[in-house]
Amino acid sequence: MNKYRQKNLRSYMTKILIVEDEAITAMDIRNSLSNFGFDVVGIVDSGDKAIQKSGELKPDLILMDITLKGDIDGIDAAQEIKTLFDIPVIYMSAFTDENTYERLKLTSPYGFVSKPVSSELLIVSIEAAVYKHDLDKKLAESEEYLRLIFDSSKDYIYSHDLDGKITSANKCLCEALNLSEKEIIGKTDFELGFTEKMCEELDKIRSEVYQTDSTAKYFNSFTLPDGKIHEYEVTLNPLHDIHGEIVGISEVTRDLTEQKMLKKELNEVWELFQNLYNNAKVGIVMGNTKGRILNCNSAFENMMGYSLDELKNMSFEEFTHPDYVEKELALLENLRHGKIKFYEIEKQFIRKDKKIIWGKVTGGFGISTNGKAVNSLIIVENIDERKKTEQEIINYATELKAIFDMSGIALAAVDTNGHWINVNPFFLNELGYTEQEFLKLNHLDITHPDDIEKTSELFSKLLSGEIDDYRLRKRYETKDGEFKCFYLTVKVVKDKNNNIKSVIWAGHPIDSSIN
Repeated sequence: MNKYRQKNLRSYMTKILIVEDEAITAMDIRNSLSNFGFDVVGIVDSGDKAIQKSGELKPDLILMDITLKGDIDGIDAAQEIKTLFDIPVIYMSAFTDENTYERLKLTSPYGFVSKPVSSELLIVSIEAAVYKHDLDKKLAESEEYLRLIFDSSKDYIYSHDLDGKITSANKCLCEALNLSEKEIIGKTDFELGFTEKMCEELDKIRSEVYQTDSTAKYFNSFTLPDGKIHEYEVTLNPLHDIHGEIVGISEVTRDLTEQKMLKKELNEVWELFQNLYNNAKVGIVMGNTKGRILNCNSAFENMMGYSLDELKNMSFEEFTHPDYVEKELALLENLRHGKIKFYEIEKQFIRKDKKIIWGKVTGGFGISTNGKAVNSLIIVENIDERKKTEQEIINYATELKAIFDMSGIALAAVDTNGHWINVNPFFLNELGYTEQEFLKLNHLDITHPDDIEKTSELFSKLLSGEIDDYRLRKRYETKDGEFKCFYLTVKVVKDKNNNIKSVIWAGHPIDSSIN
């Protein structure tokens, strides 16, 4: 049985809204999706109804016909749905002119399926769209975690561009200078009150970092607005863009007086992500049964860098990376003999300018009345950015997990019911629990009785949206029945729809006798 005809768990979990004003077409699509195990939650025939039902039904994905009844077409409806609900949309249309395509691009669709709709290609498009949307959501959540760690640090974390102007500053630095982040960004050290001598010393150290592309560390003292002299350890690291070029310096300034209460803190600022997953227009290629191109759309021309006339004189082997030619020839042979109805492969293409790009290919043959294979239809999606992004996400997830596990402060998270859902080794070691024991508990289970009322009150304010974060000294019960006092920063983590997903704890143990 073809793997796309197997009803899997993802299919059953995916809710789809069909927006189509041709009743017969809508029913055919619904029946196809139901056969593949998808949950079709509704069918509507206008843009207004699509917007209304998107809010009521909260589907995971929308199949949107471009031409619809009513005052607004599918593109306008998709834009409104994206703004209000962030639901991925796959367009369906028999054709699009240049003006329509330009409007379509502005809505950042998750796919495009030509009419008449092929069930197999539709399923491939849905799976790809759901997968990409899931990754987009995880990326947003990861970015929120990174910002929380950035702002929860008790160190001053900031960065400079090549002109010496500050480009980022965490909450700790803002509080120390009694300035907002907006007031700090764009300023130089001198403009923020550093002495001329200190600025010269910093410029010298930064110059060394630029020239050697390496980490530098130095110690200094500085008088804050509170009038007290603080001793600092400053660590400087070069910041690189995606091409490896140095674009600035990150600096972590650690107050050594507070370091006595900390075992280890974050010591570098993570490089921010580049914008990921730009949606590419799908290339459509008509060919014969031997892999020769008969026709193609402009998207494929742009993707390969060849004109249609040039492509018509070529076989697919000529613009396919040698590593994939034999495998695709075997798939074409299986198609020709009816062993498979279509094939899917991710492969590398060689453009006219010799640049190698990744593409996701879905292909199939038409069948004549006598049962013989005729011309092929090939769908090519440019996934070059996706391939790069997948590796970046893997690398980032690994780095973020390492920070969480190796952090010298207590880090933990609870769900909206107050049950622990994550905890780092530092917190476990401080309280004496195993991870398995800890994750069975509610955060109030180990809260000192005298702290429960205050903790519950603040937690309720977080969940109600009255506050976004708070700081608190509170006591937790260790496994052996003792109590340890921590200074905590607590903040909510929200999804793209501004719904609270979890609450994060970050803090360090302190002497409970300190007022």
